[in-house]
Formats: sequence, structure tokens, C-alpha cells
Amino acid sequence: MAVTIGAAELRHRLAAGERLILADVRPEAEWRRATIPGAIGLNVYDYFIPQSDPSGIAAMAGAAAGAFAAAGIDGRMPVVHFEQATGMISPRGLWFQEFLGLPGGLILDGGIDAWIAGGGPTRPGTGPALAVTAGAALPEPPAPRLNLVATIDEVVGLDPGRATLLDVRRRSEHEGSFVHPCCARPGRIPHSAFLFWEDLLEGGRYRPAAEITALAAAAGLSPDKKVITYCHRGARAATALYGLRLAGYRDVAVFVGSWHEWAARADLAIG
Repeated sequence: MAVTIGAAELRHRLAAGERLILADVRPEAEWRRATIPGAIGLNVYDYFIPQSDPSGIAAMAGAAAGAFAAAGIDGRMPVVHFEQATGMISPRGLWFQEFLGLPGGLILDGGIDAWIAGGGPTRPGTGPALAVTAGAALPEPPAPRLNLVATIDEVVGLDPGRATLLDVRRRSEHEGSFVHPCCARPGRIPHSAFLFWEDLLEGGRYRPAAEITALAAAAGLSPDKKVITYCHRGARAATALYGLRLAGYRDVAVFVGSWHEWAARADLAIG
């Protein structure tokens, strides 16, 4: 299954008259200043799950479903998520779309920078700015794809013979020399493998699959085992998920509470 689309292919498909939803997931001010013509503004970054229990997962599904419905994303038309260059936001947009069970999502590899470099035009973004927020929840959101989510209980009970926990934060976060002010403690979840999320990218694009495969193997990962990615609050973990998908990993989930949730639990050990 395709994960990314290049700027040249996107231009070709648009020129051929194909109907696509273009979702600019950058901050609203950047979208309004200049975007790919016709793109909607969709904030998928600022919503973070309060806790990864069943009620938290359901609330996240409702918030995402409300925003995506308002954007006209219902699985009947392909959606291209893009930011300035491939980073931690457009993969999160695709992750939300897949989490809701809506097919046809892609990441514009290289982002709007690649679009502009290839001669693509830009226009100011117009219309309402949409966002995944609790207030956007639908009364009856679709059943989410829970295989893309790992809860804190799953991480606590992780069987290392069947799954690998992967920390994709900066090394300083992994080693505990840096902690975000909102986190209760520094450190990492015990027995986490480490692979910095930015190492999966080069020049604003995903690295070739063979290079990601080598990086994953060096980090101790195997496509025969489930991989659960985590970061600070779940965005960078989605970038890693799709990088691993490009390298042939099929069973990858995001621990959506990530370090922020783990650190808040004083009863849980840290590495």
C-alpha cells in the first residue's frame, strides 16, 4: 500500500482532472499565506490524548472524526496530507485518517517545498480553518482501527518476545538529560529500542526503503515482531510508523500516550 506521493505525480494527477483533497496541516498562518491551490487547512497536531484508556481512545476517535467529516474526508476521495517538508505533522494526518478507517490517504513527500521546487503554483489558503479538537466530536464516530494504537496497559504488559518498543525521540530525551516541562519525569520506558525519527528522513523526504531497513535492523527491530513507537506525545511516533511501513513492517502501532503519559505514572519504572 502506498504511503507517499511525489510532487511530480501529484501535479500530473491534478492536471489530469483527478479530484483530490489536499490537506495542508501546517499552522493556519502559513496555510493562509501560501498553499497549494484548493488546499484546506487542517490542524492535526495540537490534539493529544489525555490518557490512553478506552475512554481516551474513544474521545480521540470522536475528535478526529468530527474534524475529518467537516473537511469532507470520508474515504471516497484520495487525500494528500502535506506540510513544509515531510516531518512530524503530515504523517500524523495520515495516521488519523487510517485510525478512522478511511482509505486513500497519502503524504506529499517533500511537502510544499517539493511542490514549489517543481514549479507548482501557490495561492493563499481560504475558507474555515479546521482542527482535530474535542469540540469537533461526532455523536457516533466510526469504529477506530485499534491495531494502529497501543494503550498504556498494552505497553505495561508488553511481551518482548512478540513486540518491540521503539523510542523515536531525541537521544537527549531517551537518555534523560532533557525533559519537556510538561512531563513529570525524564527518562525512557524500560527496555526501549532507540531510533531517532529524523534519521528516517533526508532532505525533507523519507529515506529509501533499503536505508530505513538498515537503520531499523541496527536498532534491533525485526519485521517479524510488532513494533510500538512512542515519542513525547505521539506525533513523531507516526512519522516513524510510516517510515517502517515503507521498509516493509506491517504490524506497527503508536503508543498514543507516549512518554508524557508514562512519566505521569509514578508507579511505572523508568529506564
